[in-house]
Amino acid sequence: MPDKTIIIVDDDPNVGLLVSAVLKKYDYTVVSFNSGAEMLEFLQTKKPDLILLDLRMPGPDGYALCKRVRENPDTRDIPIIILSGVSEVDARISAIELGADDFITKPFDVRELRARVNRLIKRKTADTALNPLTRLPGSPAIEEEVHKRLAAGDVFAFLYIDADNFKSYNDVYGYAKGDEVIKHISALLAREARKHSPKNYFVGHIGGDDFVLLLGIPEAEKTAKAITEEFDRTIPSFYTETDRARGFITTADRKNKTTDFQIMSLTIGIIVPKGIKHYGKIAQTAAELKHYAKTLPNRRGSIYIKDRRL
Repeated sequence: MPDKTIIIVDDDPNVGLLVSAVLKKYDYTVVSFNSGAEMLEFLQTKKPDLILLDLRMPGPDGYALCKRVRENPDTRDIPIIILSGVSEVDARISAIELGADDFITKPFDVRELRARVNRLIKRKTADTALNPLTRLPGSPAIEEEVHKRLAAGDVFAFLYIDADNFKSYNDVYGYAKGDEVIKHISALLAREARKHSPKNYFVGHIGGDDFVLLLGIPEAEKTAKAITEEFDRTIPSFYTETDRARGFITTADRKNKTTDFQIMSLTIGIIVPKGIKHYGKIAQTAAELKHYAKTLPNRRGSIYIKDRRL
């Protein structure tokens, strides 16, 4: 299972050395930290495949770190295994309630550790709730998140994001380059949502070039504006110099007619689902708004539009 990164957080450097020696034999990349503060700094820019976490450490302890990881939308899906000399049942229960996936008491058998690490990473890789390309929550998880917010009485904005002229780009540049664009969009959405609505955002990938973003109402339009502007600034780099200069590519449309297609753009439909209690209706309303925005005449570049009727 190559190219998987595991971080171990333990104030005893010998534990980190032991874990690294064991897991590196199986092609894992292991990064060791002696404090929770170091781990939190690492998570600001990188996302490991699994966290091994001691409970008792100076600074933020394992309980606090586990809670922080689970509360952050960027990290909440990372599997966590607690490695601890604390064997009391209460400690195990507290760790599991805070979101830990497994609990191993020190001293541990290295074979057991490896087996549990393998199991959790395989489970995460096979998780059908995540889009396999972007690792963002897919349609079932999006629907669950919307229903959870509605049940809690939350008032939020629902943004439906779609890439324009993505199919023609795939036809000309190939699916590998198309996948790079999709991953670029997913990273852009997460980055701007985190910047403008850090405590209240959710990014989901319906599939293909369709995404959903949930966030606070006051932040909705400024986030959409930042997304569209940054996408228009960066997307030309995914084209050849010739196509950038022309501003379009030429290929067959859906009716097999040769057509010029502008450089890709984004269309974002924003609704505030007041009074709408069903996910299907919310998604349909946002999709209709997005379709209307796509058909606006003389459009150039990305656009966002908010439904003023809701």
